[in-house]
Amino acid sequence: MKTKKTERQEWPERKPIPSFKSAEEEEAFWRTHSFDDVMDAKGEELKYEPQVTRHPRTHVYNIRFDDREMAVLQNLAKRRGVTVSVIIRELVRDRVGSASTNAGR
Repeated sequence: MKTKKTERQEWPERKPIPSFKSAEEEEAFWRTHSFDDVMDAKGEELKYEPQVTRHPRTHVYNIRFDDREMAVLQNLAKRRGVTVSVIIRELVRDRVGSASTNAGR
């Protein structure tokens, strides 16, 4: 069974999107309105740039950990929702920061 494709009404550029009283009302709105022309005219072209927001690291150093140390680091990373390298960088920054503060006394 084919469903009839309905023509979607173009939503005015600066008109705010209405509030909806129910999920059904919102679904009906999105099925009957289009923002394509507005996005094509005013939207910017999006381009994926891997790691564009990362700061490049200029120095890389290999560190060896035993199983227990690695397990502790992985547990910390897992609890925070970050990678082990983030945890290691934070630990090093904290230690270097405190060492440089103590050296200035």
